[in-house]
Amino acid sequence: MKLILSILVLLISASSYSQDIAEAVLNKPVKKLNKEADFISTDRLGNLYIVKNNDIWMYDRNGDSLRAFNTKRYGKIEFLDCTDPYKLLVFFKDYNVVLYLDNYLSENGPARDMQELGFDQATLVCLSQEKGFWVFDQLKQKVLKLDANFRKTNETVNFIQWFGKRLEPNYMIQYNNKLYLNEPSMGIYVFDNFGTYLRKLPILGLNQLQMLEGIISYVEDGNYCNYRLLELESDCDSLQAKEVYGARKEKGRFYMHSDRGVEIFKTN
Repeated sequence: MKLILSILVLLISASSYSQDIAEAVLNKPVKKLNKEADFISTDRLGNLYIVKNNDIWMYDRNGDSLRAFNTKRYGKIEFLDCTDPYKLLVFFKDYNVVLYLDNYLSENGPARDMQELGFDQATLVCLSQEKGFWVFDQLKQKVLKLDANFRKTNETVNFIQWFGKRLEPNYMIQYNNKLYLNEPSMGIYVFDNFGTYLRKLPILGLNQLQMLEGIISYVEDGNYCNYRLLELESDCDSLQAKEVYGARKEKGRFYMHSDRGVEIFKTN
């Protein structure tokens, strides 16, 4: 009975996610930030990160400025993984470099050249839950996991051999011991913590996504959508903006990057 009630609660809360967000965008603004962005991210503490070229600006859940980071040594920032708010991963794709930052946006150790680690065409990198990171190598056509000492511990099968074609994923993240690899034309490939392929989710055309409990949230055609992993169905609602580039939900706040700029809304 407890299991059934838990499932019902999960379904009800999941189905109301989009409606709650639409209400927040219409009636519960917190702050609009005067910053241009290439993309935004958030951490589980509710902090917001705005990334533009080689700059990162950090704000709290109310939009108050906290810290900033800048470096011109490695080119443009391609990806920022805030899964661990005390150890951020920054990936500079053009220079094939990974850098860790602490929760003050200070460099946490030396930058690592991916080519020196044996990855000539690393196109995606994200944190693992064992204090290392995952890397997708376009040339090898596989994802490999490295530990905190940059030693390979696990890897997937070769995607050409397994799926019969080359994959060109554009986003990768680990959540609850599963790795999610987004390939816009094919869907989201799911692997376990050891790199074993589990399944593919039929959500196409995504640039980025956010993993929540039992839900994958994403933006599609100006709508905020939630794909419910239990039901394998999506529900969406309009965000009332001409162009929406990214959106995230965290700690009672909804963060939206659109043609209007970067805005924060209250969700409860």
